[in-house]
Amino acid sequence: MSDHPQQYRVSAAFRYAAAKLARSFVPLVLITVVLLLAVAALQYVGNLAAVAVVPDRTYNLDTGEYEGGAGGFFSVGTTVVFAFWAAGIAVGLVLQAGIVRASLALTRGLPVDVLGSFRGLRWSQVLLTSLLVAVLAFVGLLLCVLPAIAVLFLTSYALFFVIDRDQDALTAVRSSVRMVTADIGPLTLFFLASVAAVVVGACLCGLGLLAAIPLVVVGQAYTFRTLNDDPVTA
Repeated sequence: MSDHPQQYRVSAAFRYAAAKLARSFVPLVLITVVLLLAVAALQYVGNLAAVAVVPDRTYNLDTGEYEGGAGGFFSVGTTVVFAFWAAGIAVGLVLQAGIVRASLALTRGLPVDVLGSFRGLRWSQVLLTSLLVAVLAFVGLLLCVLPAIAVLFLTSYALFFVIDRDQDALTAVRSSVRMVTADIGPLTLFFLASVAAVVVGACLCGLGLLAAIPLVVVGQAYTFRTLNDDPVTA
């Protein structure tokens, strides 16, 4: 059992994130726009690819049966959609590295620099971490979705360990899993609250995501610092 939960509150994480977002709204939103456009474009291509490989559903008068169509959960079309969804996770994580870097800077009391947030990163490890998480999530999707959610939950701090602690991809993923399992209660609450924030943002014609995503990532940075006994600048 961790010694940190009594010092950490999910509500405090979101209050901190909201205050920081209000002060650095424009640069955080600019980074988020780039992320959303890249992921949306990839998902659009994925949907087009799925439609292209799935034959139209038709009724065969000779056999009296329907033919073609998606073919169920493990069909080619579904697998293609899942593959592009996993690729979207990888691309999203790579670009999210900029928001993670900016959020970690905010917890140190430093200003957000849009271009600076992407400079000086260990891109090889950012890419490897993103690909590793994406592959694990893809396997989780094929195992009926819930394992994919578990993967995203357990690895949600991997990029923080890569960027802040200069860890390699495998070590960062292991560190994230250890951190999450050590404080499973409060981090489950934070994860659920983050999902709720993103869902609400998506429901607001998608524009709410411009605030919801940086809010969640800054909240993650606060959580990362607090549960690792690092100082956080107000």
